[in-house]
Amino acid sequence: MIKIPPKELAIDISKRSTCRVKVGSVIEDKNGIFSWGWNHMGLIGLGCCAEAHAISRANPKRLKGSTIYIAGTHRKTGNPVPAKPCYHCHKLILHVGIEEVIWQDKYLWEVYYV
Repeated sequence: MIKIPPKELAIDISKRSTCRVKVGSVIEDKNGIFSWGWNHMGLIGLGCCAEAHAISRANPKRLKGSTIYIAGTHRKTGNPVPAKPCYHCHKLILHVGIEEVIWQDKYLWEVYYV
């Protein structure tokens, strides 16, 4: 089995999105990657952020103390775009106990601790 770094996987996962700005997120803890998600239209067409999608798919017992990686690309150009969590996702990240957020800001990766 090939182990893919979470930053690279977040970029790859973002390709599943059909949105204009494609965003992917990956969550890992000390035992490795355990969840991922991408932004999409959601069940009722209102949209779902990649971070919320990954959190909803995760084992809740592993979220506390974990790290989330978020990457975004523009659909037409394929160029990286800033992928900092929105206000609602930031609140969700705080609520579930994720401790570190690493997001892609163009060609650099920004780290902040919650």
